[in-house]
Amino acid sequence: MIFYKGGMKMGTVKEATLQTELVAIRRHLHQNPEVGMNLSATKEFVWNQLITYGYQPKACGKMGITCTIGQGEQVFLLRADMDALPLAEDTDLAYRSTNGAMHACGHDLHTTMLLGAAKILKEREANLTGTVKFLFQPGEEILQGAKDCLADGLLENPKVDAGAMIHVFPFRNQPKKRIFIAPAGTFMASADWFEIKVEGIGSHGSMPEVSIDPINVAAKIYDALQTLSAREISSAERFVLTIGEFVGGTPGSSNVIPNSAYMKGTLRTLKEPIRQKIKSRMVEISEAIAQAFGAKVTVDFTNGCCSNEIDESVTKTVKTGIVKKFPDNLAPDTLVLPPLMGSEDFGEISHQIPTTTILVTAADTELMLHNPKIVLDEEILEFRANVYVEAALAYLGQE
Repeated sequence: MIFYKGGMKMGTVKEATLQTELVAIRRHLHQNPEVGMNLSATKEFVWNQLITYGYQPKACGKMGITCTIGQGEQVFLLRADMDALPLAEDTDLAYRSTNGAMHACGHDLHTTMLLGAAKILKEREANLTGTVKFLFQPGEEILQGAKDCLADGLLENPKVDAGAMIHVFPFRNQPKKRIFIAPAGTFMASADWFEIKVEGIGSHGSMPEVSIDPINVAAKIYDALQTLSAREISSAERFVLTIGEFVGGTPGSSNVIPNSAYMKGTLRTLKEPIRQKIKSRMVEISEAIAQAFGAKVTVDFTNGCCSNEIDESVTKTVKTGIVKKFPDNLAPDTLVLPPLMGSEDFGEISHQIPTTTILVTAADTELMLHNPKIVLDEEILEFRANVYVEAALAYLGQE
């Protein structure tokens, strides 16, 4: 059989297993990563693979793909993200990426395993009493894909009742194929990316009195923002405000006071009222400090996503089905101690319909996701395709 269309044909095998087929698909995706919302080759590849499996895929937003299988009023959404990171891969894999991008977060595995789930469910189509809707989503890493798909009617036609996402994860000293099902409540933080730009008046380094030094102003804004957690927000409220980029001046121009400086960072919170309060105070503090020194400032929140919320009823139903199917693979509840301060744009979907989130161990390593050296194990591909399947069947009330 031909493993897939729309990309490199890996060869013909008379009696290939699903695992073999998924390994070939994953390696193609891993070797040809695309970033953000610019996934034209990835979209074409996944689209053609779905057609090969007998589906009629539909576009969802700029680069998303949906398709459905089954019949019945209950509709359960299964989502996989497709985008990579703008990160140069530093592994010895024979199929490593060489184009400056890397699937360092496991999205190549997610896409492959959801394709595997689509193939498995296609073979069981006649026995499905509900509907499974698949979403192959772009732009998760830039927190744009879920919102783009939602705006294009992701949860309609057919109307979706509930959904699940699965994410691979490395865990030190944990066997692969462990399944961790998130507990009810807030599982992952919201995220907001921001940029603070300070406009001053540049001058010669020997004459600071005729300038308005934007670096000085930006540094004071930086310091003031760090007091939010110490003096304005209760210590009972967890949040993280990080400035990851601070730029002022031009390299080699140490005798020049520049006209402008800027900072970029992220804000992560667990509660929406706290999120909005901090964002408001960031603007107020920045504007007050800039005014005090005669500078101008703009605070732009360039992107963001809601917290990832776990529905108790959906989680209980899905967990019961998965435990019944994989009794020896359930991870201890202490494997992950939520809420996590990392973010997932599936949170946007979790604020629209009841959802659950499942983690599956994919490597025994001290390295974390987004590391250019991370290697995730292909051994879990068919297994996790079946986890997708069992999550959907459990919700639809089928063995």
